[in-house]
Amino acid sequence: MASRKTKRKNFIQIATLLVAVVVVVVISVVFQNWWNNRPEPEPETVSITASSPAGEIEVFPYSICEPGVECAENEVPTLEVGADEELRLTIPEIIHDHDWYLLTIYDDPAANDEFYHTSYETTEVTVPGSVDPVTEGGERPRLVVVEVTSVMIGTDDNGEETPYTTTWSLATVEQ
Repeated sequence: MASRKTKRKNFIQIATLLVAVVVVVVISVVFQNWWNNRPEPEPETVSITASSPAGEIEVFPYSICEPGVECAENEVPTLEVGADEELRLTIPEIIHDHDWYLLTIYDDPAANDEFYHTSYETTEVTVPGSVDPVTEGGERPRLVVVEVTSVMIGTDDNGEETPYTTTWSLATVEQ
């Protein structure tokens, strides 16, 4: 039979172990709750990085609006992209962690294209400054504008979370 001293020692060890487990569980639950409820950045603060041989710029949203509401439009920045060059767009996680799409607009509307991306599928996109002619013997259509569109969660005037259709637009030739 175990002595009183041994029983007491075992009890202290088991109690200490239980307290440690409870502390770890509480810390884990509190951290997970904080992680799940931390505020996302507002759509107007999210930028896409665009780069070409002419330089690199941060592109902020061109338009932000609730679905079904007319959008106010902002200035469209310009980053020169030559016909034989490429435009590289770096998409931040706050956008690429859900579905988004890329619209490429060329000076020949027949060459325009749209690319749909699912969550975590793509973090960077390269767009050519020109594409193959649509008609045989025609000129190569030049890239004029690229747009990235995503639905993001922001807060409305009442402080409530609401979805916003957010579009980042970039011109690639001087207007």
